[in-house]
Amino acid sequence: MNRPRNRQPRPPGQTQRPGGRSSHLGRRAPGTPQQAAGTVPTSRQVVVGAAVFIVLKEDQPTGRETQGIVQDVLTSGDHPRGIKVRLRGGQVGRVQRLDDGSSQPSNGAALASGASFNANSKFNSRYTDIRNDADFDNYLQGPPPRSLADFMPSLEPPATTDDLDDAGGAPLDEGTAVCPICETFTGDEAAVTHHLEREHFS
Repeated sequence: MNRPRNRQPRPPGQTQRPGGRSSHLGRRAPGTPQQAAGTVPTSRQVVVGAAVFIVLKEDQPTGRETQGIVQDVLTSGDHPRGIKVRLRGGQVGRVQRLDDGSSQPSNGAALASGASFNANSKFNSRYTDIRNDADFDNYLQGPPPRSLADFMPSLEPPATTDDLDDAGGAPLDEGTAVCPICETFTGDEAAVTHHLEREHFS
C-alpha cells in the first residue's frame, strides 16, 4: 500500500539531499572564537589530567565555558569544534582551550571541580568541608555510651487490681479462662474445655 508523503513546506535556505537529509545552504557560523580562529587544542595537548575549558552541549548556543580536569578523552584525533572529553566532575563537552592557570572562564563559566555544577544540571548540590562546622568537635566525640537496655522496649506497667481474679490470685490475661463450675481451675480455653469434660461431665 502506498502512503502519501508528508509534504510540508521547507523554510527558505534548506534543500533536500538524496536520502531524506536536509542541509542548510551556506556554512554555519562557528560557535566560539577558538573555533572561528581554528585554535582549539590538538589531541597531543588534550590528555588525561589536563586543565581545560570546555563548552557543554547545552551551552553551545551561548558559548559558556566550564572549567575542569580531563578524566577521559572521548574523541580519537583532532576535531574542528574541539576534542570531546569527560571532566572529573562528570560533565562532557568539547575542549575550547587549555587552562594555563591565569585564564578566566568566558561568559561566566562554571567551575567543574565538584564544588558547583551548571545551573541547568539535574543534580545541583553544594559540598562543604565538615571540619569547618561548629559541631565538628562533637562529631569526633561520637554519641554518648549506651547499654543494651537503651535498645530494649520499656516493660508493661504493673498489673492493677482490675486484672486480678475474684479470689485475689495472680493477674489474668485475656487468654486465660476460668472453669465456670468449680471456679478454681484456670488455663487457656482448650485446657478449660478439657477440664470440664474430664472432671465435671464424665
